[in-house]
Parts: sequence; structure tokens; C-alpha cells
Amino acid sequence: MIWLKRAFSLVLLAILIYLFWPLAKELHNLANVFRLADWNWILVALILQFISYSLLANLNTTLLRPFKGKINFWSMMTILPAIAFMEVTIPSAGASGLVVRVRLLGKKGFSAESSTFTAAMEQVFLGVVMGIVALLGLWYMLKAGEIKTFQIVLLVMLIMILFLASSVAIWLVRDRDRLKKVSLWLNHRINQWLVRHKKQALPDATVVRRVDEFYVGFIQLRKQPLLPYFLLALGRVSLDIASMGACFIAFHFNISIGILLTGYGLMLLISGFAALPGGLGMADLSLSIIFARLGAPGAVAVAAALIYRLIAWWLVRFAGFISWQYLETDYAKRPLNR
Repeated sequence: MIWLKRAFSLVLLAILIYLFWPLAKELHNLANVFRLADWNWILVALILQFISYSLLANLNTTLLRPFKGKINFWSMMTILPAIAFMEVTIPSAGASGLVVRVRLLGKKGFSAESSTFTAAMEQVFLGVVMGIVALLGLWYMLKAGEIKTFQIVLLVMLIMILFLASSVAIWLVRDRDRLKKVSLWLNHRINQWLVRHKKQALPDATVVRRVDEFYVGFIQLRKQPLLPYFLLALGRVSLDIASMGACFIAFHFNISIGILLTGYGLMLLISGFAALPGGLGMADLSLSIIFARLGAPGAVAVAAALIYRLIAWWLVRFAGFISWQYLETDYAKRPLNR
């Protein structure tokens, strides 16, 4: 299955390169675009991205609050970039980041199950908000008459994928026994791969226990008001989008709200197909192509995409490299008591 995904990603990458090719002739203007940039707006983008990441840290600490363990905001601000860095260092469809999350939160007294559950719920809340963003983008563009036929096709694809993913997730979670059966089936397939590569398999009993722990966590979470979680997720995504918008304004392109929301949603869709972590390569290419197709000048689309990815993605991983070194040193000095 993973090889199929990688093959699909290679095909998608080839398509993106083909679509990017018409922009290549405008790259000679890139140096001039950067020379005329308003760097004050890039500073604004950086500040917005920091606040956005702060809200993500707040979302995680709030999700962890009902569970046994203790963590403060600044500790979470240190841990999250380290997780992001390890997902790049060891590409594994997010598994390496989850292992690091369990390891580092374990130092704070949280169980593996609560760490895993809250990571899943973080993605649920962010996913719901991102789906709303995509729909808002469609609504804005329809209202303004800015949308074209191929854009409608892309947006319909995005909505269908989000709807399908949400439907499958709800269908699984609504029945504990069903989720156990699916989890055991996946575990058997993973164990077959592990055995072939002489790695330790995960016992079925552990999978069943973790599913049960998931429902325990879900029950605990339902006792809490859900509005704060959604507000934090909304703030995280909204400021991330605003940071992207500031990057375009820095290059003197007043991007409309509809194009900004639509382009952001399409970027998430395309980068989600990537075999590499965080849509590495896919997001960098697709972001330029999407906004150029949505009306931004080619050189501006490339420049804004590069700056946004540098601020929102690469800078976080660089900070994660530093925080990982600190956390691992601290971990060695104060080993986890089991």
C-alpha cells in the first residue's frame, strides 16, 4: 500500500512540475520581486505564524488537561517543534512524530494512550476547521464571480475527499467493536511487514487495549465543553491563513479572501497526497501553481509561496532541531521513571 502511495505521489509530482513549467519563464523576475518587497509585511507574517503556533500549543495543552499528567504552555511549545522535526528526519507517515510525542509527554506523566488520543483529536478539530475554510473559500469565490470551471472541479474534489474521510471516521468511531475489528485487521497487515523485516510485532491485546483507552479518553473529553477546542483550532488555522496573506501583500499583491481560502484548501489537499512528511515538495510546488492559476502574477506566487513555507514549515523544523537537542539532553539527565 505504501508503494502505491509513493507511486501516486511521483505521478502527482510529475503533473505539478508540468503545470509549474509555464511559471519558469517568469522566474527571471523573481530577484526584482524580492528587491521591491515590503519586508515589514514579512515580519507581520512571522508574528502571525508565531501566534498561530502558540494557539496550536494551547489546543494540545487544553486537550491533555482532563488526563493524568501535567504540562505547561512553554513545555508544549518546545515539544511540538521537536515532533515536527522528527517527522522530517524519519519519514514514516507521522508514526515517528507520534513515538516522539508519547516519549516526551511520558516525561510529563501522560500515558501513551492519552498522548495518542489527544494527537488524534487535535487532527480532528483542525480538520473540521480546515474543511469549513475550504467551503468558505468556495462561497466567497462563487459570490464574487471569481471562480472558473477547472477551479470548481478542484474544489468539488476537495469537498468530496473531506466528506468521505469524515464519513469513514464517524462510521468507525460510532461502534467500538467495529473499530476494534478494523484496527486488528490493520495491525495484522502491519505485523506481517514487521515480521518480514525482523522487527517486533504489536500484540493484538495491545491494540484492543488502546481502542478501549481511546473510548475512555473520548468519554472524558465529552465531559468538557467543546467550544474552546474549536476556537483554538479556528485561531490556529485563521492566523496561518492570515500569515500566508501577509506574504502576498509583502510582494504588493492584494489577494482576495476567496482566493486565499481556496488556495489554502487546495494546498492542503495536494500536500496530503504526498508520501513525504508535511507535503514536502508537493506543497512548495503546488502553492505556487495554485495561486498563479487563481490570478496571482507568476513571480509573486513563487516568492510568496517560498516565504510562507520558510516561515510556516522550515523555520518550525529548524526550531525543532534545537528543542530536540535540549529535550534529549534533559531526558538523559533525568531518565523517565517507569
